[in-house]
Amino acid sequence: MVGELDDRALLPGLARRELRVWMGDHPALGDLEAIASELVTNAALHGAGPWVRMSLRPAEERERRYWRLTVVDPGLSATVPIPRMPGLEETTGRGLWVVDALTGGCWETSLTQAGERIVSALLPR
Repeated sequence: MVGELDDRALLPGLARRELRVWMGDHPALGDLEAIASELVTNAALHGAGPWVRMSLRPAEERERRYWRLTVVDPGLSATVPIPRMPGLEETTGRGLWVVDALTGGCWETSLTQAGERIVSALLPR
């Protein structure tokens, strides 16, 4: 399942809607929606590009089954996505901690040969 989203203001909501279409009432839907919201929001805010792509695929690693949620942006940001420690008064900056908690630390970031930023998260299924 692959989708391309291009309206930056609506990206998190569109990502959640796409997941509901793809997954129906699957038990992992809530966690996948939270992960997608965070990753798509980061891609829209920090990816500095006109588009974001999201995909969801079943994966198997070491005989364990996962959902692999991947978000790709043009990779125009000079920074690498890492969790940061926001101040107590800040209202943003906790998204990657949410992703980290939901995936048990099983998420990663890389670049394609074309320089696009990829952030993937594994959720047990």
